[in-house]
Amino acid sequence: MAISDRVYLDAGMRRSPLVSTALVAGTGTGKGVATDAARHVMAESIGDILGLRETSGITSGAALVDHVYQQMVRTGEAYGVEDKRVLVVEEEWTEILKRAARDPSFTSKLRNAWDCRVLRNTTKKKSENDVPQEVRGARVVFHTHITQSDWRKYVSFDDAAGGSFNRILPVALKRVPLLRTRRMPEVDTSELVDAFKWLTEGRHIMRPTRGADHLNWIMRRAEAILIASTPEHQGVFVSRTAESTYRVAALLAASEATDRITRAHMEAAISFVRYSVRTVLDLTKQGPGKGSKKAGPEQKVLRELEAHPGGVRSAVLQRASGANAADLEDMHNRGLIALRVIKDGPGRPVKQYSLPKPLDVNIRGNSGAVLPATAQPNPFLALLNIA
Repeated sequence: MAISDRVYLDAGMRRSPLVSTALVAGTGTGKGVATDAARHVMAESIGDILGLRETSGITSGAALVDHVYQQMVRTGEAYGVEDKRVLVVEEEWTEILKRAARDPSFTSKLRNAWDCRVLRNTTKKKSENDVPQEVRGARVVFHTHITQSDWRKYVSFDDAAGGSFNRILPVALKRVPLLRTRRMPEVDTSELVDAFKWLTEGRHIMRPTRGADHLNWIMRRAEAILIASTPEHQGVFVSRTAESTYRVAALLAASEATDRITRAHMEAAISFVRYSVRTVLDLTKQGPGKGSKKAGPEQKVLRELEAHPGGVRSAVLQRASGANAADLEDMHNRGLIALRVIKDGPGRPVKQYSLPKPLDVNIRGNSGAVLPATAQPNPFLALLNIA
């Protein structure tokens, strides 16, 4: 957030590498200590820039726009420069999600903020003479804390499908080192200080080297394969994987005072996002979760096959799940279920479906042909270590 008005991902200087995160862990594992450690390092590097722009308790889209707008007006009047950078830290995100669920504009404003689009309130008026609040070039980053059980209850599958919560990277926190006191140890931040000074001297457009650009393409391909080869309720949460990876790599490059994203930056970013992908797949493995519509045929098929590891015949599976033959064929083509054709008598062959083994996954290519499973993991998914 601190450098979002100086670092850009495109020549038009519209998009900045904003990265929002959610620490996911049980009570008492040290989520607060981890955040305090990050604050400590940043304070030593860039002073109180984050603290002066930090807020919390944003429970509606209107409240988010109003906060950014009021900060923009105040800084413009006081310093002659409009500051539209905001860090939203919600250490009790569960309470925020409960209240925000009543406001349909909350998630749309979250999407617009992540995409660096215009934030606008058309109803926030104190009098008839007030004009609608509008913020162009807002730079808003979220950092939240939540437990695993609350994520499954309150992070909506429907909103992820709409493109909101898949813009926040969940990170599972095991446990932070136990400190004798809350006082943080001294950290050498001289390189970060130098990098921040370089960044504030002008505007920088981040560009990838040839090796980094190749890895970026691989990540886009991996994302497409991952979405196609996972159930819908999981695929929607990883549909921003490639973009998030590139943004993290851009921030890593900026922290080294360079506007060239190298292969090393991309590899480090992939390691971080890989962990986030594995976190969200683990969080969503039990089903769509809160806010989802009634389980559809696809979810019912997967549940039925999970309950019968040996497989289920097509006719029986259709009756139990409400899916039709075309639905089952589509799921098979996407690699979600495995097909076995049984010929055990003089009649027509019988189709039997089951959950695929790790190497049974087939994915339909652009030409329509099914890519055969191989003895080796898919090289794109291997990059994420989830093949």
